[in-house]
Amino acid sequence: MTPHPFEFLLRKFIRPLGITPSDLQTSLKTDEETLDALYRQKEKLSPLLAMKLGKSFGISPELLMRMQIESELEEAFREHKSEIEAVKPLVCKAKPPKPLISEKSHPKRMLLATVNNSVGNPDEHYTADNLETLFHSDHIHAENHYAVRTMFTEATLQEFVDFIKARKIPFEKAKSLYHYYVRVLKGSQNEKFEWFFK
Repeated sequence: MTPHPFEFLLRKFIRPLGITPSDLQTSLKTDEETLDALYRQKEKLSPLLAMKLGKSFGISPELLMRMQIESELEEAFREHKSEIEAVKPLVCKAKPPKPLISEKSHPKRMLLATVNNSVGNPDEHYTADNLETLFHSDHIHAENHYAVRTMFTEATLQEFVDFIKARKIPFEKAKSLYHYYVRVLKGSQNEKFEWFFK
């Protein structure tokens, strides 16, 4: 079950760091009523509140909004399960596109598949060696920025870890590439990668 985004903040930051409601109110520049609703987890996050909380705690507001939506969907499904299950689909699910690398392929190649699935032109697809080169480059060319962004926005942490283990990429090189994505490419912080690189 997905927690309310504020429950996540309570467990990850507020309680461990001893942040008081007064500290948070000062940081967010918000009223007591909104703050009280947050603590009681009765307040749904607006995009503005997610951005303020994201800035206050140094995390992605997109992550908080995704948690909010997932939490609401789970709650709606629990409350209206029979009603939802009674819906008759009007449109059949389209057959998913065939992945560039079979699902039965070795998991160590899935990062490569994720990157290549997002690159439209097959002539521009990466090889595993091309991808590995990005981890060791002192200067990453602009044409590779899309692949770097894809690694930290579309790929899973498991895909990333499998790849760097298989290619014996040093942890520090992997961490540097993530920092390049956040600092140079101005990418949104990915909570799972933030945790991994701490």
